[in-house]
Amino acid sequence: MKIFTTAQMKAAERLSNEMGVTYQRLMENAGCAAAAFIRRSVGSVVGRNFMVFCGGGNNGGDGFVVARKLFEEGANVITVLCGGAPRTDEAKYMYNCILAADMTVLDFAEDRAKIDELIGGADYIVDGLFGTGFSGEFREPFGEIAAEINEAKAVKIALDIPSGVNAESGEAAKGAVRADYTVAFDARKPGHILLPGREFCGKAAEVDIGIPHEVLEQLPQSCFKTTEEMVFSSVRPRPAYSNKGTYGRLLCVTGSEKYPGAAAISALGALRMGAGITTVATEKGVVAAIAGRIPEATFLPLPEGESEGALDESKELILPVLKKASSVLIGCGLGLGERARELTQFVLAEAECTAVLDADALNCIAETPEMLLLAKKTPIITPHVGEMARFCGLSIADVLKNRVELAVATAKKFHAVVVLKDATTVVAAPNGDVYFNPTGNPGLSKGGSGDCLAGMIAALAAQGCIETASAVCGVYLHGAAADRAAAELSQYGMLPTDIPFYLAKLLAEKGL
Repeated sequence: MKIFTTAQMKAAERLSNEMGVTYQRLMENAGCAAAAFIRRSVGSVVGRNFMVFCGGGNNGGDGFVVARKLFEEGANVITVLCGGAPRTDEAKYMYNCILAADMTVLDFAEDRAKIDELIGGADYIVDGLFGTGFSGEFREPFGEIAAEINEAKAVKIALDIPSGVNAESGEAAKGAVRADYTVAFDARKPGHILLPGREFCGKAAEVDIGIPHEVLEQLPQSCFKTTEEMVFSSVRPRPAYSNKGTYGRLLCVTGSEKYPGAAAISALGALRMGAGITTVATEKGVVAAIAGRIPEATFLPLPEGESEGALDESKELILPVLKKASSVLIGCGLGLGERARELTQFVLAEAECTAVLDADALNCIAETPEMLLLAKKTPIITPHVGEMARFCGLSIADVLKNRVELAVATAKKFHAVVVLKDATTVVAAPNGDVYFNPTGNPGLSKGGSGDCLAGMIAALAAQGCIETASAVCGVYLHGAAADRAAAELSQYGMLPTDIPFYLAKLLAEKGL
């Protein structure tokens, strides 16, 4: 699925214009394609009552084209001007076209009573107020207009993206239009995928607006929605002639007296994801607590306590295992003391393999994130929004407003793969590519879910998947297994320890 940022779409339209496909032509194409989508979605429009709400920008211009095309098809169409006359040259031209066709046009400010009367009888309402140019909150009268649209019983159809939804962040203004259908022009935008924006879009579909293929080839595709096909092109059947060494050696530096379960859950996720040898390096007391839960793992018991002697001995024990590892996971339940900080820095500096940093490892380096640059291979970091806020020195609100940009900037700055966990998890690669994950559900909102995910990603890296593929596939499969768990156990009742079991069932169905 194509996903373009608003900047990419503007660049595509500019290049198209330079190649002779004018902005006016693109607007005509967009409106015609949207009208055709409406006909396909709702059937015959003859005699049906439509109200098309048009803002003063180009989204309003798209709306004028939709209104004209539906009128030509025999629909009863009322066009509503919102915010006065159109401002752009293209929108002005399309407005003049509907005036020339002697269509009914009302002004929201001047004809409010008539609009209030007509909206109750509308079968369909088309939202052409803002499109992808919206950010922040509504100013009046647009808040009132959106409220009227939402309160109407008519089927709502948004042009490009529902008004009030930020096309980049997915943030939704108070009172944003809740569409039943959304017609995305040429490609979906991040706001169609990210929550809460996705919930406002209803059934979304892309339509071709005539941007030349040559333009699309010039435009770097940097945003993708992860698909099952994408995942199983990397996670493939195992060769018949293989052994445990074929599938990598994973070292997990995890767990502490307070969080022994994190070590167990991450190791279980790794084992179910197929790691050949999984070694858990953790305090002796944690080994005693969890060894019976994961007998397939091997253990490297470490001395307990924060003393310098215990830390030095831990490093001596870890080093030879680390040097043989195909990947290393550090952080799950590790704690936040000096021992955890020292071990995180030690692993980053000494590992010759891919390092996956989760939870406490990220919190340990939040004050000195440059420590990531010690890694010899591209590291993978898996922060949730709160951890990302600490890592970047921002508020959680700032992260949510700019999650894609922050993930990309962090990935580029530290040459790392960033797994920014949220309702829609975003994976950013060092080259700027971004992957939006479609799987998962609120049942994952329980302590331990992230530990399982980190183990799965580290296991894929141990088996030779490149770092970006390890993250993208791990996130997708983790969410897909959680969806199966929720279907059988409920979102309330499912546990993080259920996810590895349903992961195994999912892989079995794929013949793996």
